Amino acid sequence: MLTRRNFTLSLPALALATAARAKTAPSSQGGTHTVMMLNADCNDANVINVFEPAILHVKSGDRVTFIPTEEGHNAASKRGMIPEGGEPWNGAVDEELNITLTVPGIYGYLCLPHYEVGMVGLIVVGNDLSNLAAAKKARHPGDARKAFRSLLRQLETK
Repeated sequence: MLTRRNFTLSLPALALATAARAKTAPSSQGGTHTVMMLNADCNDANVINVFEPAILHVKSGDRVTFIPTEEGHNAASKRGMIPEGGEPWNGAVDEELNITLTVPGIYGYLCLPHYEVGMVGLIVVGNDLSNLAAAKKARHPGDARKAFRSLLRQLETK
């Protein structure tokens, strides 16, 4: 497990950050993508408990790896925010999670320990926004409501 201090200084962590920002690395079986689970935003330490990137665009069949670069985080899909036929997931706290997404649409996900404070993200498979209306209807506690609204608004404006 990387701490904030050695995350900043380690070359492997720098490679993860670069991969997450690039969002896509070629693979023989489709794309591979990395989402980091962080205690604070890489660019603004005042923004706490984040997924980086918060919105990820992938192709059907691509693999997404959630990396707990700092302790206390997991990744779980949000009921009501995955397309019909999509597979839900629920990773363990402090463990890396690999998922492969084959059903096009919007997938909302969250960190269970930090859901209420707004640690949420979106994955869009195949640039398909067909379940946007359903995703907007999902209910969320606390700051998660505002965070998901902001992310969904970003999808609408692109």
